[in-house]
Amino acid sequence: MKNEEYDKLIKEIVVEDNIVGNIIISFFSGGLIGLIGEIISNFIFKNFNTTLSDSYMITFMIFIFIGSLLTGLGFFDKILSVCKCGLIVPSTGFANTMTSSAMDTRSEGFIKGIGSSIFKLTGSIILYGIVFGIIFGFIRGMLL
Repeated sequence: MKNEEYDKLIKEIVVEDNIVGNIIISFFSGGLIGLIGEIISNFIFKNFNTTLSDSYMITFMIFIFIGSLLTGLGFFDKILSVCKCGLIVPSTGFANTMTSSAMDTRSEGFIKGIGSSIFKLTGSIILYGIVFGIIFGFIRGMLL
C-alpha cells in the first residue's frame, strides 16, 4: 500500500474532533463536577461538624474513590468519552491514572507490579506540582 492510499484510508476512517465543541463540553462537564464537589463539601461542612478545610479534604477523597471505582468497573473511559477533558482535570483523572496503572500490572504482584508502577503516570504530575509550587511560592514571597 502506498502512502497516498494509506492517507486516503485514514481520512475515511478517522473522524476529526470538533475542537470548539469539545471545549464547550469540557467547560460545562468540569463545571458540573465542580458544582457537585461544592454541594458535597457544603453538605459535609454543615451536617458533620467539620471545618471547611476538612470538608474539602473529604470531598477530594470521595472524588478519588469514585474515580478509582469507575476505573476499576470499566465505566470511567465511557464517561470520559462524553465529558472530555472536564473529567480528567479534577482529582478523578488523578485517581484514574493511578488505578489504571495498578490494574495493568497487577499480574506481576504487589511489589514488582502494583508498587513499582502505580505512580508511573502520576509521578510526573506530583513532581511538577511540587516544583512549580516551590517556584510560585518563592515568586509570591518575593513580591509580598
